[in-house]
Amino acid sequence: MKIPKIKLITLPETEDAKNAVGYKWNEIAGTRHYLGGTPDGLDEKDYPICDSCGEKMTFYAQVDSIGDKYDLADCMVIHNFVCFDCFEVKCQLTQTIV
Repeated sequence: MKIPKIKLITLPETEDAKNAVGYKWNEIAGTRHYLGGTPDGLDEKDYPICDSCGEKMTFYAQVDSIGDKYDLADCMVIHNFVCFDCFEVKCQLTQTIV
C-alpha cells in the first residue's frame, strides 16, 4: 500500500518553539516533514519487515530534524513505518541529502 504524499508545515506556537525551529547554515533541513509518499534517501527494498506477519511495512511519515538545537545526527530524518494488518510500527533514522 502507498499513501499519497501530504506535506506537513511546522507552526511553532510559543517563543521557545519559534527559536527552536530552523538552521543557521541550512535552509532545507527542518522542512522535510510529510505523511505518505516515498521516504527521502531510502529505497523500498530497505523498508522494515513486520515482526508479527513477516510482510514489508508501509511508509507512513517522515519527520525532519527540528533545528540547530535539536538536530538529529547531522540533519537526519525519522522514517516511520506501519503494518496495516498487525498495526505494528517501526521507525529509523536516515541520512538524506534531499
